[in-house]
Amino acid sequence: MVEVELKFQIPAARRTALLKALDPKKSEQIQLQAKYYDTEDRLLSKSGVALRQRLEGTRWVQTLKAAGKSHIERFEHNHDLGELERAPELDLNIYATAPEAQQILNNALGDQISQLKLQFETDITRTLRVIEYEGTGIEVALDIGAIRTLDAEQEVHEVEFELKSGSVEQLLAFSFEWVKKYQLWLDVRSKAEIGNLLATQQKVSPAVPAKEFQLSKKDSAAKALCSLIAQQMQHLLPNIAAISAQVAEQDHIDQAQQALDHLYLTLLLFKDWHTQVSDKWAHQLSAFKQQFEHLQHLQHMQNTLAGFLQNPTTAENLTKDILYAKEKLGNLVKSTQNVHHYLELLIFSLSTDEAKPLELKSAAQTTLQQQYKVLQEQMSQTDITNFESLDQLAIRIQELKFSFPILTTIYDVKNLQKYSKALNDAQQAANEYQTLASSAVYIQQTELEASDWFVLGWLTAKQEVYAQKLLEATEQFLISRKFLK
Repeated sequence: MVEVELKFQIPAARRTALLKALDPKKSEQIQLQAKYYDTEDRLLSKSGVALRQRLEGTRWVQTLKAAGKSHIERFEHNHDLGELERAPELDLNIYATAPEAQQILNNALGDQISQLKLQFETDITRTLRVIEYEGTGIEVALDIGAIRTLDAEQEVHEVEFELKSGSVEQLLAFSFEWVKKYQLWLDVRSKAEIGNLLATQQKVSPAVPAKEFQLSKKDSAAKALCSLIAQQMQHLLPNIAAISAQVAEQDHIDQAQQALDHLYLTLLLFKDWHTQVSDKWAHQLSAFKQQFEHLQHLQHMQNTLAGFLQNPTTAENLTKDILYAKEKLGNLVKSTQNVHHYLELLIFSLSTDEAKPLELKSAAQTTLQQQYKVLQEQMSQTDITNFESLDQLAIRIQELKFSFPILTTIYDVKNLQKYSKALNDAQQAANEYQTLASSAVYIQQTELEASDWFVLGWLTAKQEVYAQKLLEATEQFLISRKFLK
């Protein structure tokens, strides 16, 4: 079966209020003691699978879970082992009559199925209550307790909303209200993931990288857009969770920024493919990703310019600005506004659009032609001495660099090598130009000693070089329109 649920972390200051909202007199409270199994090299965990035995009240239940198509859906197989005097041994024979569960185990373990052994345990007090909301039954479960290995322990204090009946849209709408009232932040990490990190003495799972987008040419344009958003949320949310939990490495920040860029460009460029796209989404994402970009530029300057700066105050201010930017980012990713936005995009990724069923190939062709026209117009208006016009040209190139491989795959464009090379050259020049321009603006806003003025001159000279490269590479790309039929 497919389970649909959302899990949130609760700020310490709001935990008592949330427990009162559940009203213990109307809720059920049960003790959950669970044992999680995996191989020594974590084959199940690496495949997004969890296998556990849990004492639920007086009965033992063996559960197999696996990742689903989105972060709110997952496969779950439960088998009641009954009331037992002592903890049972792991029983894999039960999957002989459950083909899907057996296949999940086979895919993850191969011939290592006999190597499963206990890795960690959880001890949770669960307070739960089913709440009716707009005709939808939602189980609210507050979990308080700990995850333990022989050598380590981590506190658990989280709330889950599980769909029991009704629509996913109402589940998400219900979650909106609780997020706002209790400042909850979305956490897609499971107890199994946290337990595996404890068992291997790690603080965080590796950053989740972007995957090549998978689209079906048989889908409508609206369905293709929803699919793109769903895939981008799969990329974004695990990396955002690591940042929110204050355990992120630089790669998590970089991957979250890339996911936000992709989401922003998808909603900006393909918005006509679906009637339910809100104009505010791209605007919100633009503001959100600017904080990532700001941090990225500061770090780039520290890595490239710090050694040239002779005034220690300038270098110290740069270090302080980076620390402040990281702190601000940590608060921003789990802000109520952004958690609401994640949920809105999840709702949208599950939607259908029958009001305007655009044919995908036609929509892709129209979008590509529109972008090409906008780029041509911007190129004609760009002057190498006008930094604002160069900025706009760089933005148009970045937009086309993102959409070009998606649209041309749908549109079946042949012999793309020469177009792709010219576009890559333009995009690289645009990247360098934008980075240098941001660095120059930062330096101009900083009080410099006379000995550091040369840095600004060096940046300006490099900026002019890449501006020329940007113009030349863009012109090379525009000289042919053969890929537009």
